[in-house]
Amino acid sequence: MVSFPAQAGRRKEMKKILATAVALGLVVGVAASASALELKIKGSYQVDGYYLNQGNGAAGGGGVIPWNDASYRAVTGKTGHAGNDDWYENEFRIKPNLIINDKIQIKSEIRLIDSKTVWGHQADLRTKNGGNMNVKKLWLLYDSPIGRWEIGRQPAGSWGSNFVNSGTAADRIMFRPNLPEHWHGYAFLEKQVENDAYKSNLDDNDSDYYEVSAGYTKNRTNVWLGAGLTRDKDPADALSQVGGTPALKLGIYFPGVAPFYGGADFQRITTYHTKGFLKQGLTDNLTLVGEFDYKWGHKEFTDTSKPDQDISAWAYFAALAGNYGNLSTTLGYAHIDGDSKPNDNTDHAYDVVNGTGTDFQPLYILTGSAANILNGDRGPCLVGTMVRQAGVNAFVALANYKTTDKLTLHAGIGTGWAASQPAGWDNAYGWEFDLGAAYKLYNNLTYEVHFGYWAVGDFAKGPNSELDTQDVYLVSHSLTMKF
Repeated sequence: MVSFPAQAGRRKEMKKILATAVALGLVVGVAASASALELKIKGSYQVDGYYLNQGNGAAGGGGVIPWNDASYRAVTGKTGHAGNDDWYENEFRIKPNLIINDKIQIKSEIRLIDSKTVWGHQADLRTKNGGNMNVKKLWLLYDSPIGRWEIGRQPAGSWGSNFVNSGTAADRIMFRPNLPEHWHGYAFLEKQVENDAYKSNLDDNDSDYYEVSAGYTKNRTNVWLGAGLTRDKDPADALSQVGGTPALKLGIYFPGVAPFYGGADFQRITTYHTKGFLKQGLTDNLTLVGEFDYKWGHKEFTDTSKPDQDISAWAYFAALAGNYGNLSTTLGYAHIDGDSKPNDNTDHAYDVVNGTGTDFQPLYILTGSAANILNGDRGPCLVGTMVRQAGVNAFVALANYKTTDKLTLHAGIGTGWAASQPAGWDNAYGWEFDLGAAYKLYNNLTYEVHFGYWAVGDFAKGPNSELDTQDVYLVSHSLTMKF
């Protein structure tokens, strides 16, 4: 029988996968008989479809174009007009938990298909480096007599509520001491970049983060305080350096700030964090949630033409959540500092990279991943970088109504304005109106549909209102299976 190369390759890969699965099963089976190993697995598979009427290559992180055709050409220097973006993407993650005994376990998260893998553009899973399949997290947990130790690549980037959270993975050594009832705490060391172990001329040129936190929970009260320190001596800090781009016309960008990052520009960054979180039940139906993060410190540039900068920036959030049986509501306010003068000797922008956080998505467009505006999940882009540099004050009102055991309806409205816009710019980001529905097809299978409309504000008109805006709408749907 003749076998084509592609078919033969697939058969070989399938044999490898099956052989690996059998081997793991035998190992676990043999070990289980000796030491009572227990393996628990949970996970999810999700498919999302998006349509944006004013897309700028949104699937790849380009975000949206909130201008008419003439203004689009003036800003970008391109011909034609902003097109519609529509695409599908999916992800498949599993979370094995290997329990060795009552004191030791190993947790992990494996992405068989990584997040935001676009259909028709996804990496070949059969490539020698695994394509887009990766072990995202894997860490050891040990319950010692004095507390729990967690060592390895573990969940990171999340604290308190979803506000300014950008969940990821990080290499940490974490300790959670045994404390009196209702009290909690932890301390950890996080290695972000390792250089001096690889190059002799980069002694102490690493990036590290340290954090301690303590909390108290009892009845309706959940309160935490934390402190953190970043010592970033990585000479190639690509996430922090921004530079001009000649493609932008009419000064539609902050001087010296463009929507693309790159280059080695920072020699040393020292940043301190003080943060707090409160979740307080007021009545049986109402809960107050609040969070703040204040960071301060100093940047030293290797480029002597740039002044060193002092860092000082706030982020805070407050919400009143209501639960009335089938109806749940949220009324919230969020703020992150901006900086209209990024080239002076102070940096007040809270987070130009992540904005209000990749996990914080109360609105489908302004804080959603696809549009890439206040949510920096897909990276730097034309509109998103300008907005995140300017910061935000935002109000949102959300409601979810469970009509049956299977169907839940959603409605949302929000508005926002810049915290620090450049001279000659309006501060209004505009209004957003959302509608959505979620239908449970089966116990662990849910289909959702979303519609968002952004009435674009005058901030997008640029300096002296030179541009003409175009409203943006998004239609998306998703199918999620959990196990």
